[in-house]
This record gives sequence, structure tokens and C-alpha cells, in this order.
Amino acid sequence: MAADEPANEIGEILLCVRKGDEQAATALVERLYPLVLRIVRSYRTARTSEEDLCQMIFVRIFQNLHQYAGIAPFEHWVSRLSVNTCLKQIDKERVRPELRYADLSREQARLVDDLMQTAEEVAPKDTDVARSVVDQLLSRLSARDRLILSLTYLENRSVAEIREITGWGMASIKVRAFRARQKLKRLFAKTFRNFE
Repeated sequence: MAADEPANEIGEILLCVRKGDEQAATALVERLYPLVLRIVRSYRTARTSEEDLCQMIFVRIFQNLHQYAGIAPFEHWVSRLSVNTCLKQIDKERVRPELRYADLSREQARLVDDLMQTAEEVAPKDTDVARSVVDQLLSRLSARDRLILSLTYLENRSVAEIREITGWGMASIKVRAFRARQKLKRLFAKTFRNFE
């Protein structure tokens, strides 16, 4: 019975929110904020602040609350809406289709040089720099490719978890992941091919 209590509690909050109760709306935001913020931090672009993107998501949640049918857990519905909002924002902000070596900072350039001359893994001290290079490369991919690679390799999500978040079929997820990896490899090779 204890497992039903959170579902009943969220159901009561949603009922109050639909009736216009501002305290219930505030309670809903406080309850969902950690989930939304985690998603935003995973998919935010450089030009949009976390707070702005969170606000955009909460506006969409309240505008589309009538669409929540209660079939799946509410948090899953919110996750899907949050991911889709982030993906739309990523697509909207993609204005530069290529990454150039000149776009890299001095530390990033040094790391790329080191990686191209050795087969060794990234040193622990360079993890943050490596992540920033990966983020720059990922930002040049489509929102869907970026999402599938981030969920699969950066967050270590299973295919079942990705299916739950995105609503895509399992075969589609595997094919998208394979194609996205190939695109990322080509992008890396194209970007850094002439660097010696």
C-alpha cells in the first residue's frame, strides 16, 4: 500500500492544480524541480540558462497538464516533456554546422593533440577538458543523435530506460545509436583531420 501513496499524493496535487490552487501548483513545482533540473543539465545548450529552460519546461507542463491521462507515472510524462523541450531548444540554437580547431581553447587543443598521437585513455586530470570537447562535438549533431549518445554513453542508460524516456522502439534506439556513433566519428575525423 505504501507504493500507492506517492501516486495518490501526486493525483491529489494534480486535481488541486487543475482547480486553480496556487499552493498546489507551487508544491508541484517544488516536487518536480530536481527531476527537471537534472534533465536540463544533461541537454542544455550554451546559450540558454538552466533557469530559463526550467521555466520553459514548467510553462509547458502547466499548459499541457490536461493531456496527462494518468496511464504512466506522472514523473515519466514530465521527463518526456522535459527532454522534448530541451531537444527543441537545441535544434533552435544550432546555427553553426561545423566545429573548427580554432574554436577550441588552448587546453582542449592540447588534449586533442595528445589523443591523436596516442592510444591511451584520457588522464583523470583532463576529464573536464575532454568532456568539453565531447560537448562541442555533440552540439554539432542533431538533437536526436545528441540525445541517444548522451543517454547511452554519458549516462549509461539501458535501451529499456531510453525507450521509457523517449517513447522510441527498441530497434529504433539501437539503429539510432549506431548511426549517431558513425556521425560523431566522421565529425571528429573531419574536424581534426588536417591538424598535425
